[in-house]
Amino acid sequence: MQQRFAAMPADETPHQLFVRSSAVVPAGTTLDNYFEEHELKPVLVVNNTNDNRTSIQLSKHTIEWIDTDDETKIKINNDIFSLRGKAAINIVWNVGKDSVDFANNWDEIKLYNFRGRELIGIKMSSHPCTGLGCGVSYFLIYEPRTKAKNFFGTFRIDDKLALYDFKNDDKLDYLSKTFKGDAHDPTPKEFIYELYSMENNGRFVQQKNVAGQPYQIKHTTFPNDTAKADTYEKRWFNETNNGR
Repeated sequence: MQQRFAAMPADETPHQLFVRSSAVVPAGTTLDNYFEEHELKPVLVVNNTNDNRTSIQLSKHTIEWIDTDDETKIKINNDIFSLRGKAAINIVWNVGKDSVDFANNWDEIKLYNFRGRELIGIKMSSHPCTGLGCGVSYFLIYEPRTKAKNFFGTFRIDDKLALYDFKNDDKLDYLSKTFKGDAHDPTPKEFIYELYSMENNGRFVQQKNVAGQPYQIKHTTFPNDTAKADTYEKRWFNETNNGR
């Protein structure tokens, strides 16, 4: 993602389709830079470097990772829940919902404080992994006050655990990522980023324009044609007037 872009055009009409051009993010920046500029800094970060930590003290929060042959459970303070039957909110790969019960290991935990509200983020995966399973990561965004649980997933795309504030407002944002394409064949691949924001109840809801179309940025690569440049398409909010 080293291509540089011109200024982002406004979301001009309620029924605007994708804008196909290099004009996806503000001038003089890359797509990665654009995301990083709006990324929130966590208060604490804990990494599971040896894949064997089962009890974590995260400031005033106690987290326990309980993995058995039958299922994986997480206990955050006095709230214990199973990953069995839980699914990612976003589409992870092509179509359908992914079960997060595939995860049996935590990789990273972050504590955030956003306008007085604490959030706990947990990055999860399957260890040891084989084949396509090595390209999958799942994420839990947990709000301790309401005990709300939000699950997301990624496949063969940036698997960074991150929260954002794209609007500099009272909305905490999450950027979901979807892979579309054949994982075995060097045909065109689509990497789709979509915007979710947290409501007062701690639940993340997909953000859409007035026509009901989800805000998203689509990055297409062409591994079978090295002479063809990546393409970028966007249906994004209007940064000029901070409209959602």
